[in-house]
Amino acid sequence: MVAFATALQGAKSSVPTVWVTESEQLLPELTTDRVSIENLLHLDGGIWMELVMEIGLSKIRNDSLATVIKQDINPQLAKNALDRILSRYNNLTIIKAQTVQSIKRNKKDWQVVLGNKQRFQVRSIVDASKDQSLMAFAGNENLVAKPGKILPIGEWSLEQSRTLLASGQSGDAVYGVSLSPLLFLEKDNFFHLLGVQQLLGEDVNTMPLKANIGQALGATAGYVTFFKTSTDKIDVRKLQTELLTYGARIVPYQDVLIDDPHLNAMQRIGLSGVLKGHVEGNLFYLEKERQVTFEEVEPIFNQLYSRSQLWFADNKGDFFTWKSFLSLIKFVGLKGDEIEKQIEREWATKLKFEGQFDQEAFVNRYQFATILDRYASPYVKAVNQEGVFVR
Repeated sequence: MVAFATALQGAKSSVPTVWVTESEQLLPELTTDRVSIENLLHLDGGIWMELVMEIGLSKIRNDSLATVIKQDINPQLAKNALDRILSRYNNLTIIKAQTVQSIKRNKKDWQVVLGNKQRFQVRSIVDASKDQSLMAFAGNENLVAKPGKILPIGEWSLEQSRTLLASGQSGDAVYGVSLSPLLFLEKDNFFHLLGVQQLLGEDVNTMPLKANIGQALGATAGYVTFFKTSTDKIDVRKLQTELLTYGARIVPYQDVLIDDPHLNAMQRIGLSGVLKGHVEGNLFYLEKERQVTFEEVEPIFNQLYSRSQLWFADNKGDFFTWKSFLSLIKFVGLKGDEIEKQIEREWATKLKFEGQFDQEAFVNRYQFATILDRYASPYVKAVNQEGVFVR
């Protein structure tokens, strides 16, 4: 599953991609026997969700439908779905029943020779094999994996949450995978799974997480290939945007559905760290209906927008009303009074908010995130690979 998602994302990112597998059968974990997958609700996304929806012949993404399909995945339907998806990408070459004979480093590229003597010159390599057998070719065989920053949702630091690339369920917990573990033991654009393999195992229920990690690896390897660069030059926001473009559900808010019109806005706000998610047992919520306080957002606003300190000095309160919230947005986003008119006009149509626009009503977290992303997006503020804002 990791290899499939890695290869497919590479192709989606407009990078010529070669997927080499020792087996004649692709995705045997889904295409051999009937499979039932049990996960916490509302975590499916990206390439995994694309595959599930293709199995169900659905043109739209839907969490409820995904739950039903995963209960009984027919191997032939899975194979048919896989074939349809792979046929859409002319820049993806699949080589079955072959082994890698040698890998050698040139100045900026890797030369790969297969058992049938085929040769490829590539900029990046992802070893998605279970035994990580290609590591010896890269000269990394003596390196020992150390614990990476792969933590359950309740243990993320604010900085780690800003560099998230994937999330999903392993065991009874939801984990987040930030950029650092994906680069763990990476050398010269040769990527391994050693930093994350403790999460994967053989449990069929980890397939969605494997796909999400694979998609993140594919985007990362695609990035350094497309831009002809090294991993230390990766722009975190560009990488996350690439994943969001292809449906990744990076921040696992379980109260924001996959077909929500503002799903990506919630993702971007989550990745900026403006509104912290709420952990309840093994669940993770945005808490869409909760009101937003001055106290919780003032510190990060002052990091993001230099002008906000002046606004908070002149405006005091407990909870944001639409009047105070739009005053702040206009101040930090250098907007005029036209945004009130636009919000009121589009309240039930484009914004799809409930009720009616009222300046004196309190703003909930879902509304706050939607409007902030639209008019003064904090996501555009660059972060370094440690998740610290770049000034």
